[in-house]
Amino acid sequence: MTTKYVCCTRCHKKGSTFLKLFDTLYEFSKVSPENCPACGGTRELHVSLDFQLGVGDGDFKVLHAFLPEKLESWLGEEDEEVTLYPFLVVLESAGGKQFNWMPYWHVVGRDACYGQRPLCLDHTQFESLVAQAAERTLAAV
Repeated sequence: MTTKYVCCTRCHKKGSTFLKLFDTLYEFSKVSPENCPACGGTRELHVSLDFQLGVGDGDFKVLHAFLPEKLESWLGEEDEEVTLYPFLVVLESAGGKQFNWMPYWHVVGRDACYGQRPLCLDHTQFESLVAQAAERTLAAV
């Protein structure tokens, strides 16, 4: 189970994101969270991950969320369009350690279905994600 919330860097007030995780990451990949309504400070997106086996569990700040520049789509059952949304999410632990999380969803029609198996990405899509992450990391230095 994954929970998500925003936290103000100035007043430390936490707030819920009322969007589903897919929508939260999708929006975060496009724009940063709005400023804190209480004090106007910058808010950060956080996720609490629970992988069920204890490894990697905890609360993490989302530094970046990326999607490939071109998403893959195909016709699924009943001729409904299926689109794969493979995210590359850069997380930071409370201790400052960074790692990459790659959740993905299949969107069938208008319904987002979370993927439960390891992701096999087209090389071009993977290169696109890595290039975006590298560009953002270099810009921060």
